[in-house]
Amino acid sequence: MLLTVVACNNKPVTAVENIIENGEVPYEVAKNYFFKNNLDILPASPKITSEDLFNKFFGMATTMGNDGKPTQIDFAKQFAVAIVLPVTEFATEINPVKVEVIGDSLLYTYHVKTGEKQSFSIQPISIIAIDKKYEDKEVVLINEQETTYFPAIDRYLADVFGKQYAEGEHCVPMHNIVAVDERNVADILVWGDYWVFNYNQEGDTLKCVSGGSHPGLMHLQQTDKGFEVTAFDQVEDGSSFLPTAQKIFGDKYEAFQAINSDDKKREKLRADVLSAYVKKHNLTATMYQDYGWPAKKLGE
Repeated sequence: MLLTVVACNNKPVTAVENIIENGEVPYEVAKNYFFKNNLDILPASPKITSEDLFNKFFGMATTMGNDGKPTQIDFAKQFAVAIVLPVTEFATEINPVKVEVIGDSLLYTYHVKTGEKQSFSIQPISIIAIDKKYEDKEVVLINEQETTYFPAIDRYLADVFGKQYAEGEHCVPMHNIVAVDERNVADILVWGDYWVFNYNQEGDTLKCVSGGSHPGLMHLQQTDKGFEVTAFDQVEDGSSFLPTAQKIFGDKYEAFQAINSDDKKREKLRADVLSAYVKKHNLTATMYQDYGWPAKKLGE
């Protein structure tokens, strides 16, 4: 989800002394770059500290006009932080929100805005440049959506669907988002492939007791208590799966189908979600296992 040329507004740089006091770090948005589409792999880290490595992944996208030249990044004085999203047919922007220094970490909060389907594919990227004096700090990416309404979706999945299955000690929902429409703040639309799993821990292994898939469209709004799910349009099972999926996802159906049919990526997502759950709840589990299958290591 990204524009080959990221269109973001530069954040005004005030006195460094004043910014550091409240934990924020100045940055510059680097515009008019694209991710080289002949590459099969993404950067191993969002932090890029050398010009040679940067040029390996990104090319210049010069356009007409005063703002058409790529932003110059001086790697003698700066380093880059890059976000690259999967190829998509939907208009997508990645907008930086803030960069904060906390101890040995740089917390980079960003927001992804998804628009209408286009007649061509793009690979969304966002690149910012930060003073080199912060280069040794670990960069932590924070998708603002993950800290706002996505937790509301997970609560809904656990409360509504988790209780429909055989009970386990741990209910772990996961979401694989297809698209988001935030144009109506009173009815935020989130299309996704949603799953819920219940586990019991035996020794160092989380053993799956029950679970299932619930793809569809979540409707959310913000209340005094935060975001909450107000309605859910769910894809039906059996012979009704295809017609209801096509109706609910509409022009996003192909994107949903690609996500829903990719077992390898979904399993990677489940391992990552379980690892985060184990860490958050201070569990001792290092493995997870489905009935009749070998145990797998968390995070693999």
